[in-house]
Amino acid sequence: MCSSMLSSLLNHSLIDTDLLKLSLMLTELLKLSLIDTELLKLSLILTELLKLSLIDTELLKLSLIHTELLKLSLILTELDKLSLMLTELLQLSLILT
Repeated sequence: MCSSMLSSLLNHSLIDTDLLKLSLMLTELLKLSLIDTELLKLSLILTELLKLSLIDTELLKLSLIHTELLKLSLILTELDKLSLMLTELLQLSLILT
């Protein structure tokens, strides 16, 4: 009878040990799940940063277009100056004739 009780206690002890091992494994799996969740959050942040980078690229393109428009505006100003000079020359020509 004692032997049977001892055997039963040993079996329970082995079962408890196995349950503890399983509990530790579950804890590790939960830790890995948390790490995975954090990695997903970081991935979302990276996606947002990439979107912002694309927006920044578009803004740079717009800035280049703006610069080109300013150059065209300067050319138009020069053309206006030339037009005024031509008008003055025509006026002088009329006066001389």
